[in-house]
Amino acid sequence: MLFTLLLPALTLSTLVSASVSVQVGHCSSDNNRLDPASKIFLSDCSDQTFCSGRDPTTSICVPRQCRRDEFPFGIAAGEDVPPLCLRGSTFCPDEGSGCRALVPAGNACELNRDEQCEAPQDWRDLVSEQNFNGSICLRQLCMYANATLGDRCVTDNTTYIDVDFDGEQINSAVTRDNCQSPQLYCNPTDLVCEPTLPLNAPCQGDRQCSSLTCSAGKCVNPPETPLRIAPWQSALTAAATLGAMLATCILLNLLHKRHRLDRTRELRDYYYEQTSLRRSIIALHTAAADKYVDEKTSRY
Repeated sequence: MLFTLLLPALTLSTLVSASVSVQVGHCSSDNNRLDPASKIFLSDCSDQTFCSGRDPTTSICVPRQCRRDEFPFGIAAGEDVPPLCLRGSTFCPDEGSGCRALVPAGNACELNRDEQCEAPQDWRDLVSEQNFNGSICLRQLCMYANATLGDRCVTDNTTYIDVDFDGEQINSAVTRDNCQSPQLYCNPTDLVCEPTLPLNAPCQGDRQCSSLTCSAGKCVNPPETPLRIAPWQSALTAAATLGAMLATCILLNLLHKRHRLDRTRELRDYYYEQTSLRRSIIALHTAAADKYVDEKTSRY
């Protein structure tokens, strides 16, 4: 019985690097799932491992063979990081069980994993920020984002749930479709591709707007849009800056003149005071000398 349990572990250990140790513990890939609120991938294994099979009696958690993110979650500094898959020809599944070939259109894909789908022949005409090389994963099926104006379309609504600092629940709904973007969107009422709405047009969702941002019931520029300053605003700012600099220079010059005038007056008063004192001393000395002469003359 012990040999029977160890045999699958030895077989699986040959699939991973000899320097990587296998995590002890049984699991089942049937328990792989997405968190209902955050849509984060969950399994019986840790963030560094994946389950080797479906049978919980023989399957164990083994180190992941690939990663989808440049900086994967759950791996500390200094730990071994699995390699990235070759983007555009292979992909790494959520569980990290190893790089796989791209999935043809009509086959299953994982939630919001557009990069798992094969690109169409005319992908250069379809590629946008809303898909990956013209392919998109909707309702966990790969398809092309090539529906044109008036064509029937497919929508996929995903709701993410979070809690803010006050403990209140926040719902964020993301709607995606297979219409050619950004010039078209899928009307949720009749499921037909229609032109996206311009700025300031009334809207109900981000996908309806050409800017992909609907706020307060109208299409607006996204928050990351650079602020464009009108030429007259630049000219006014430059004039105000030059005026402020000129006023500062004039004020400093006036203050300097005032300080210099005060200094001149101070020196003049000091000169007059010293001159007056010198004259007083000379007069006192002269009077004393005259008195001495008079007294000497009167004696003789």
